[in-house]
Amino acid sequence: MSALRFAYSTINWGEFCDLAGCLAEIRVTGWTAVELFAHSLEWMGMPKQLHEVLGSLHPATLFGSVELPASERQRVIHKHRIDYCAAIGADAYGLVGAGRPRHRPPTSSEIHDLADLCEDLATYGVDHGVTVAYHPHTRCTVQYAHEIDELLSATRHLTLCLDVSHVALVGEDPLAHITKYRDRLGYIHLKDWGRGDFVELGRGALGLDFGACLALLQRQSFTGWIVIEQSTSDVSAVHSAQLNAAYIKGMGYTL
Repeated sequence: MSALRFAYSTINWGEFCDLAGCLAEIRVTGWTAVELFAHSLEWMGMPKQLHEVLGSLHPATLFGSVELPASERQRVIHKHRIDYCAAIGADAYGLVGAGRPRHRPPTSSEIHDLADLCEDLATYGVDHGVTVAYHPHTRCTVQYAHEIDELLSATRHLTLCLDVSHVALVGEDPLAHITKYRDRLGYIHLKDWGRGDFVELGRGALGLDFGACLALLQRQSFTGWIVIEQSTSDVSAVHSAQLNAAYIKGMGYTL
């Protein structure tokens, strides 16, 4: 149907999972690329060691979290992780955070502090052939479109990792976001939301039209990764991976 590229996240197996076993289960369910979610460099091991456990899986993206106020320690850690992305051949590095204030919206100063940190990392990424993308997320500093606008206006190299479920969870339209931010899209997170938890694609309660989202990305000639990122399951992680693979293939796409 198209050249859209799909990957599957390790998030459902946990940060300190048996990585070799996790990657084997992702392979056996038919996925050909993977997002390595929040694993430490010590846990993933040297690039050569990781390639051995990846087998035929392509390392599409890595993911990590940021905090405010920004610190030099964070900058150094994330730059090392971007170096690791480059070493293993991953295309993108995703960032999420910082935690949203509980009883007020983030200030412009906080958004600009986040923008400064993310742009520093994104500029470093450009120099190393890695796209750095910020993930707007519920209960994080940037979750609404007007906050995304402020973040992007304060950055140049930073891209977005849009998650259709988190866009919908804050009452906004994923299709409108995909259209509006098409020139700043680094990659996409795709998952579904039930009543209080994440569920397999097509089993949610938000009325998300994944077919329309993928068709729009296809029309826009999107070349970034589309990462299926189911955070939790009522069944085993490998069973969820099977169900999500069947859903994507059922729409006519190739994993």
